[in-house]
Amino acid sequence: MSLNLKYLIAARYIRSPKSHSVINIISGVSIVAMAVPVAAVVLLMSIFNGLEDMTRDQFRSVDPDVNITAQQGTTFAIDAVDAAALRSVEGVEALSFVLEQTALVEAKGKRAIITVTGVDGTYKEVIPIVDRIVAGTFTPSLDDSDCLVAANGVMYELDMLNTSAIGQQLRLYAINRSRISTLLPVGGYTRRELPLTGIYSSTVNDTHTTAITSLRAAQSLFNYPDRASSVLVKVAAGEDANAVAEQLQAAVGEAFKVRTREQSNSIYRLMALEKWGVFFIAMVVMLIASLSIVGTLVMVMIDKRDDMQTLRTLGATRHFVRDIFIGEGRLMAMVSLAIGLVLGVVLALAQQIFGFVGIDTQTLLINTYPVRLSLVDVVLTAVAYIFISYVVINLTVRAVMDKNNA
Repeated sequence: MSLNLKYLIAARYIRSPKSHSVINIISGVSIVAMAVPVAAVVLLMSIFNGLEDMTRDQFRSVDPDVNITAQQGTTFAIDAVDAAALRSVEGVEALSFVLEQTALVEAKGKRAIITVTGVDGTYKEVIPIVDRIVAGTFTPSLDDSDCLVAANGVMYELDMLNTSAIGQQLRLYAINRSRISTLLPVGGYTRRELPLTGIYSSTVNDTHTTAITSLRAAQSLFNYPDRASSVLVKVAAGEDANAVAEQLQAAVGEAFKVRTREQSNSIYRLMALEKWGVFFIAMVVMLIASLSIVGTLVMVMIDKRDDMQTLRTLGATRHFVRDIFIGEGRLMAMVSLAIGLVLGVVLALAQQIFGFVGIDTQTLLINTYPVRLSLVDVVLTAVAYIFISYVVINLTVRAVMDKNNA
């Protein structure tokens, strides 16, 4: 009953007119000033979620769910990996052996350093590369003939974007590891000439310089017979990639390292750090904004000084009077929290569904800011705000009452 009475009086103080009308105005401004940062945090976290989802979608077209590489060296013998055992791991949908090395490509007098990726027949089951083909077809090999599928970045380097490049011959040069000679450097290179059968967009950036050919062609070019640089694994829908990676690690042993897409690419860790860095900066802004309630509470306590004396005369304890003003501050904080959360959620959902705010860029596959509202972020924002505001309110009321010996 005592607790209800405290909050009833506190609510009465919020609603009732003060002796100075400016206090009513300042109280309203304080509530708005505390609500805006809450809405801003919800929006910021939702935008980071959307950017993270967009990044995952883009890298999914070039990065596998799980990647298996050798602990030492850049390649390993294909026979050293029990492919049947890997396929039997629960959650594995498909896997592909690839060999990836650096080479020089030449066409029409233009040269560029690129990454050549040799893939087997199951590569397109692991990486959705077919969806990214912008010209020609995804044909790294045709019967006994080897072909080449190049990223748009490769074609840009060769100045072949504006020509009918499909079908043209591209020459690849790589160091011949078995015939390296300082006296006759020309003999230390392996050369292959392959027809271009397709061009794809990686969606990550326009400078992605990778060309895909058959695994046998890459093994021949780089003089790595029966070897691969990694095993790409596609995880079945609904399965946990981390759990599958742990099982794969047990299957391949300590000679190999197994990493998920997030573990292989530092951009995911960077985005997570950015998101939570922005969150903590927003908490500082929220702390500063919550100080607006300090002035409001001080003015209200001064305005209600006679009421405080009346309550003390009626037998109210100092603790009871203090809790009234703490309750008033908390009620103001909860009102501002509710307004801020509703505003932030509505704006985030509106952008997520309707995409009102657009992006003026030609380099991305989207035309609106990506947003994804997360209940976890909303709850975390509310908890952080309640903690900050409650601490500020308690310290303010205690300091004012101690100073005035109320």
